[in-house]
Formats: sequence, C-alpha cells, structure tokens
Amino acid sequence: MTNTRTVQFPDKASGLPILPIPSVYLLHGKGGSPEGTVRKLQDVLEQHWPGLDFIRPLMPHHDPASPASASIETLLCMNIPKNSLILGVSLGGLVAAKLQECGRDDLQVIAISSPTWADDVMLESRSARRLAFYSSADSVIASRVGKWPELAGFSRDFDWLTHDTDAHMKHVARVFDWYLQGILPRLVDQIRNESSTQQERDEIVWRVMAEPHDSRCDWNAKWRGRRPRDYAEIGLAMQSGQDWYQAWGNWLHEFVLLKDSRCLAAEPPDFLHEERRAMLAGVAEFFARLYGLSKPDWVEKPEYFLSGTGYCAIMEDPDDIDAVVMIPINDDHDFRKRAKTPKEMLRRNVVFEARGLTVL
Repeated sequence: MTNTRTVQFPDKASGLPILPIPSVYLLHGKGGSPEGTVRKLQDVLEQHWPGLDFIRPLMPHHDPASPASASIETLLCMNIPKNSLILGVSLGGLVAAKLQECGRDDLQVIAISSPTWADDVMLESRSARRLAFYSSADSVIASRVGKWPELAGFSRDFDWLTHDTDAHMKHVARVFDWYLQGILPRLVDQIRNESSTQQERDEIVWRVMAEPHDSRCDWNAKWRGRRPRDYAEIGLAMQSGQDWYQAWGNWLHEFVLLKDSRCLAAEPPDFLHEERRAMLAGVAEFFARLYGLSKPDWVEKPEYFLSGTGYCAIMEDPDDIDAVVMIPINDDHDFRKRAKTPKEMLRRNVVFEARGLTVL
C-alpha cells in the first residue's frame, strides 16, 4: 500500500468546494509557461467539465529571475472573480495561496507540489479554502513543505508525488474532479486506485469516437428506414414509428461513423419540443467545433435559443441519477450539471451533459 501522512482538522467544510465557481485559473510553475503542464491539464479537465471557463495566464515567474512577489502583484491586478478556483503547480500554487493572504480570502486554491515559501514570499496563516498536495520526498521542495498541515485547510503528503506533474496528470485531474464533486475528503486516500473513474472511462469513449472510419454514404439516396443521417431523417424515423430515443441514438451512431457536415445541415423537425430543438442546435454546433466541420447557419436562428432554462436528458437510465433527475435537486447540483454541459448548449439556455453525446 502507498503510505500517506494525513492531518485532519475539525472544520467540516475542509476539502469541500464553494459553489458556484465562476472561473478556473491554472498557474504554471517557475520557468514554465501556459503552454506546458497546465495546458495538458486543461485539455483533460475541459473534457470533464466543458461548461467551465479555464484561464491560463502567463506569470512573471516564467522568467526564473523574476521574484515570486511579482507574480502576486500580477494576480492582484487581474480582477479574478469572487470564489474562483486557482489550481497552481509548484510556484504557481504558492503565489495563489499567498494571494489569499493579500486580501483575496474568497478564492479557492489547490496547490500541487508547491513549497510554503520561495524567493521573497512565505505563507503565514492558514486558509480553510486552501488545499495542498505534495511529497516530503520531493527533492525540489522537500525542505519547504513541512508547514503545509498548519497552513492548508486540507492537505495530503503523498510519497509518490514527484515534481514531474506530467507523470501524475491522472491523479491531479482526480483531485480537481473529486473536489468539484464534493467527494474529495472521502476518496482522497484512494486516489491511486487502479479502477478508473467515470470521467476517465468517458475519455476513452471520446478518443474512440474521434477515430476516422472508412465510411461511404450515398447522400442522393432517399431515406428508406436506415439509421437517420441528419435531423430531417430523425423526423422521418419518428413518423415511421420510432420513438425519440431510438431515432436519436441511431442518428448519433451514424454521425460518429460519418463525421460529415451534411449530417448537421438540416434543421430539426418542427414537431419536436422547443427544448429538444434547441438542444439539437447545440449538438450541431458542438460537434462542428469538435470535429472541425462547417457550422450550419440555421443554429443561430432565435428559435433555437430558449428564454428559460431547459434541462434535457437523452436516455432515462435507472443506474445514472444524472440522467433520471433532469431538474437539479439543489443549487450545487445545478452548477455541476452546467459545468458538465458544453458551452454551445449553455449559450442557448440548455443544460445537457456532454457525456450524453458519447457512443461506442
């Protein structure tokens, strides 16, 4: 078993998020850049939480000669929205934590492999909204992590967490995912379990979906009961006796096979409910971006934007509470559903989790 050194505090909110989170900032380490480790991390997290706004600023400490205090001044000038989450790697985590002590105690900070002091910056007080994950065996910061249990509301000393964050990308993503889900305190000591999370299984599905297929389609042939190729044929399939779920599922499989802009060219049938038509417009826009296809002009028509929020689910799966419970049970549930919804949906006032678009 992996050894961890754990320090618990009586604060019941320790390790739990403050929702909603308006923005997520990813801060690189000393000598790093926004296009390095934090870019790789964003690529993973953005697939898990496509509705979140991720920001990767270039920090002054990209220049190793720049003192850490210069980065704090930069952060103070950024007008970071209240209650935002900052995940910082190495020095990025330290300056984010120090920012809390400079009048921004509203912020939530996750520090990964960060020291408690560097250059001209030293942490001095504990923050309940500060989480730290590090290793006292990390040769880069070993002499500067001993006070994390006193300074962070939630911390773990993992002996396996080396300073090479790229090598631990899966586990860093789990920290982020479980924090947003509100389950980090319960599962953190299982973070190296070999079993995959739902997000990681979805990653595999998205990769498989993106693979090219040698598929041929006679677009001049009329629809004769085959899988629908576009939204108009979804309507024909439903008029021939298929229910919505069957017609939609067949179209989705056909689209993933073809990945052709013509699959998105036709507007949804008029007889569908306005929420479902708005959802299909968001699907077309999302897939066009995801696979580099032409976005159809019709998706910008006013009729595909809802005046009120529409909560949509494709399938009623009794084993998936997020598919059964379309209407959120509370504000936190609502935030999480929105955070899992592509922005192409959200701008139409449609809440629909991206994993509903996955097929094998």
